[in-house]
Amino acid sequence: MLPLRPRAPAPFALIALFSSAMIAGTCSTAARADANPYYIGAALNLSRVSNIYRQNSNANNDTVSTASLLAGLDQSFGRQRLFADASLQANRYQSNSGLNNRGYTLKAGLDWSTVERLSGSLSVNNSRSLANYNIGSGVQPIFKKNIEDNKQLDFITRLGLATKISMEAQGGLRSRRFTAQEYARLEFDQKRVALGLYYRPSSDLSVGLAGRLTRDEYPRYTLVNPITGNYTASIFERKDLDLTSRVVLSGASTVEGRLSNGRSKLKSGQGRDFSGITGQVSWLWKPTARWNLSSSFSRDTGLETSFFNFAGTSLSSDQNRIITGAQFSANYELSAKLALSAGFSSSKTDRRDEFLNQQSSSHDRDKSFNLGARWAYSRGIQLGCQYSKSTRDSSIAVYVFEADSYGCYGQIILN
Repeated sequence: MLPLRPRAPAPFALIALFSSAMIAGTCSTAARADANPYYIGAALNLSRVSNIYRQNSNANNDTVSTASLLAGLDQSFGRQRLFADASLQANRYQSNSGLNNRGYTLKAGLDWSTVERLSGSLSVNNSRSLANYNIGSGVQPIFKKNIEDNKQLDFITRLGLATKISMEAQGGLRSRRFTAQEYARLEFDQKRVALGLYYRPSSDLSVGLAGRLTRDEYPRYTLVNPITGNYTASIFERKDLDLTSRVVLSGASTVEGRLSNGRSKLKSGQGRDFSGITGQVSWLWKPTARWNLSSSFSRDTGLETSFFNFAGTSLSSDQNRIITGAQFSANYELSAKLALSAGFSSSKTDRRDEFLNQQSSSHDRDKSFNLGARWAYSRGIQLGCQYSKSTRDSSIAVYVFEADSYGCYGQIILN
């Protein structure tokens, strides 16, 4: 089962869907713990957002309200397990009513296994939300409603060859679309498959070696005629050899990592090839029963960078980029009912833009910081508040911005 990667549109100031993500996680846990596998609920978020469009000057502020309906299930039957978490959101802006929109998130899947050594999972992860503004990547800032649709389908099939060795086949489909024509070059369709061997000598150690093949297609990557609005597509094929490992250093500390040697080649259209080392490493540490700390570091290129999640906001899907990023989060249970959270993320982008047959190099550095508090009045009723701040420094002046937000939410769950 792949982890949920909630997206928080920039005008929501990371609060609205941060709350929804925390709600979904709480609800899913509650559903598994109860004899009743179903839950329904509702949430309301109110936040004050600065610099809605992420401008480097003339920033405007607004008050944003988000009402959400929540539902989910977690049902086991025999060797199988069916799960789902869904939310519908209605978002309203006090001053910029043209941005009012409805969104949704859906995560669902099936974990399955047979009597023999065959097992696996099938999952979907779809969402609709307001897109991030001032996204960079050769796209001029826009000041209008822009809806982003993401669709994702994943599968894993696992065959146990021996007690400690298994073979895994993985794959999936991803797509992204925008309603604003200015974001056309960031739309994509991806197909990917991987096949590997994994060795697990104990529950505390696993290593794997896999070959991965990815095909990325940008259907409207290059604008050919600005008057008629004609585009040409760009298609890339990427091959990676992935070395992965998971080590439980102690009962409170786990390290996971991936080191990849890969090459991406342009098959059609415009863009640039890439060859080199990429990877990611994460560390989960729970030093005491009250503390929960996590950190991760990553370096990748092309479309894969758009699936990293920095402070609740995924990055753009431009092909011509190398991103090095780090993030850290901490959660502390002050009491049985009160929990505190904090997070920080930073990413550095080195980019070569190619647009209308013109090439240029540039770089960005994004930083984000957030603080939050959550109070559980009862098992089904929670209240919380959140503050966040985001900044970007860039070699391109129009991409520089600074914004912050603060707000509170409440949610009730019945199961």
